[in-house]
Amino acid sequence: MYSTFIKPLYLDIKTFVLDTLFPISCLSCGEEGEFICADCKSTMKTLEHQRCIVCQKNTPFGATHPLCQTPWGADGLISFYDYHDEKVSKIIIAGKYNFIPMAYEILGQMIALKFQSNFLISQFPNFYLVPIPLHTTRQRWRGFNQAEVLCQAIAKELGLPISRALIRSKITKTQKDLKKDSRIKNVADAFAVAPSPLEGRAGERLQIQGQSFILIDDVTTTGSTLQEAAKTLKRHGASKVICLTVARD
Repeated sequence: MYSTFIKPLYLDIKTFVLDTLFPISCLSCGEEGEFICADCKSTMKTLEHQRCIVCQKNTPFGATHPLCQTPWGADGLISFYDYHDEKVSKIIIAGKYNFIPMAYEILGQMIALKFQSNFLISQFPNFYLVPIPLHTTRQRWRGFNQAEVLCQAIAKELGLPISRALIRSKITKTQKDLKKDSRIKNVADAFAVAPSPLEGRAGERLQIQGQSFILIDDVTTTGSTLQEAAKTLKRHGASKVICLTVARD
């Protein structure tokens, strides 16, 4: 009886303190109540066209152009929001650097909904979702990996399995501060395949050989990070690698 009374009281006090000291407000407009309010969700600028990850020219469904394809390159890139929209960039930056993983959970739900509404999910029935990994040092400092939070939210909505097939094998600089050539050098050999990386739907251990993957990240600019991750999977036998990001810069 004592615990039945105390536990709800504790939760009420905890909620009151958190709401008073750290009120939840929209990371874009500041309206209280949600990290991304309904108005900002509906007015975030979506991308009109998808671009080839290699040449950056328009391409249907984000597919890599046939003449741009290489044996180790990504087979496509799908991004939904325009990072140049202030709402989009503010939410992504604030969620990451103010340590708010819930913002990425909401973004993951949003792009999963778009994935469904555009009938894209029907093209990827047997794909594994793979978050772009952070180096363990950076993840310990931040406390979470935004790509992994996105991955978990998308997996829950779409019913696709997650594979932590990749690890970050070296510490890299932040890509946004670098030019294109420097970005490519920065992420060269940045990834490796994790031990026993796949867990199947029934819990069995699988191999990368012959499997298909969707790489998940928050933002892409030149595609260098995604391409390097795709190369690692392809060199270990992956049959197809598609990249999916919340936004494109």
